[in-house]
Amino acid sequence: MSKTLLKALNTENGGRFNLSRGSSFTEHEITFMKEDLVSEDTYVLAVCGTQSDSEICIGTALSDHSCVIYSLTDDTLDKYETLTHNSASIVGIKFSPTSRNIIYTATADGYIRMFDLRTKGKLGLEIKDDVKGAKPKPIASFDISCDERLLAGGTELINGDAFILFWDIRYSKSKKQNKNNLLGGYWESHTDDITSLSFNCSKRDVLASGSTDGLINIFDLTQSCEDSALIHSLNTESSVDRLGWLNTKSLWCTTHTFSLQFWNSDGATPYANFDRSQLAALQNDGDLKNTAADNCCPVRVHTNTHRHPMLLLGSNSSKGENLKCLGVSGDNFNVCYNLLGNKQIVRDSFFHEKSGCLITGGEAGILNVWKPMDLNDFHNGTLDELHLKASSTRNHAKQHRSKPY
Repeated sequence: MSKTLLKALNTENGGRFNLSRGSSFTEHEITFMKEDLVSEDTYVLAVCGTQSDSEICIGTALSDHSCVIYSLTDDTLDKYETLTHNSASIVGIKFSPTSRNIIYTATADGYIRMFDLRTKGKLGLEIKDDVKGAKPKPIASFDISCDERLLAGGTELINGDAFILFWDIRYSKSKKQNKNNLLGGYWESHTDDITSLSFNCSKRDVLASGSTDGLINIFDLTQSCEDSALIHSLNTESSVDRLGWLNTKSLWCTTHTFSLQFWNSDGATPYANFDRSQLAALQNDGDLKNTAADNCCPVRVHTNTHRHPMLLLGSNSSKGENLKCLGVSGDNFNVCYNLLGNKQIVRDSFFHEKSGCLITGGEAGILNVWKPMDLNDFHNGTLDELHLKASSTRNHAKQHRSKPY
């Protein structure tokens, strides 16, 4: 494999780094913006944010069950609210898709809570499975539809069943005292914990679910029953960790074996599949500090409207120093940035499209904000193509199952 030149984001004292490692690059200037210790002796488990143009709100979920909310502008990164209502591990945190002042959290004890940041983080709504005489089902994942009409929660395996539960948020808001606000659920399509849920980015009634049973299921929620709603079932032949939509018809997923897959929603096999050793080769290309394959970890794929999707690729060894952003183009990767000076194993990230800011959080309890000086470099810059293509699975992968049972 030929050496690939890397662009760099430098975190040392807010310093700047000139991107000239060889004659094939035009020199670019990139800077690290801000860093803050969210909390000592706690992990940042999840990060979310708003896509507002001026002041960006950032939410962080911590391992001590609290959430710290930040305000990010060109000049400042400020804490302005801490939410302490949760009493169990946080499995997800998301801002409302329609309001920058509303944030949701989901916890493993079965509760999804809504907070209004205009009222100093007051609890506005508490949602749970309200079956009489039963404890709330332990939640492992959740998501909100693009119009904030539906909320879905995926559960752990309970007595042989794994549930996707649905609530109408508008109904719940207007009937706060009504204990029977659960719309219903599915429980026949997965056979293990439902680890990830993702509503389609523009089709509000299309939901993708991922599970440790290895399946990605895609549902049309307009159908009258679960059997009819299950329109596609994709077999990853692994255990799904995270998933998301690349566009209206294709998805990405990471697995618990640290592989990365890209799927068309109606595909029999992934159109691109990178195992951990291949990702480690991408991560190490042109880098003196090599990451062992067993330490390579895909963090998250970020989609944006300006260029191809972007993969954040990290390491779970030492302080996670080898942290890279790679542009995804079909079954190839393009080098975007090498994030120099990272001080922690990164658990999650958020990408703000307009500003080009990448926000990361991880096991040292630190929130980092990274931003290129010249946004055109990210959107339109010359990016060298890596000569590593996805392993083809079309000839030897098992056919996907139309039913998961």
